[in-house]
Amino acid sequence: MTPETNSANSCPLCSKDNNCGNLVGVPQGACWCSKEKFPPQIFGQIPRDQLNRSCICKSCLEKFK
Repeated sequence: MTPETNSANSCPLCSKDNNCGNLVGVPQGACWCSKEKFPPQIFGQIPRDQLNRSCICKSCLEKFK
């Protein structure tokens, strides 16, 4: 696992920047991810050791849907 993959601002599925506003101080509920619905099945795609460590990026969410 690379440091980038383990970073809170990296998507656990593709390792790219997840653009999570919560990490940069955007008010609670204002981030793009707060306005999206994440199908429960998408979390099954994340390696167990990376669950609940970082946000899935919008691109991976759209590809999954």
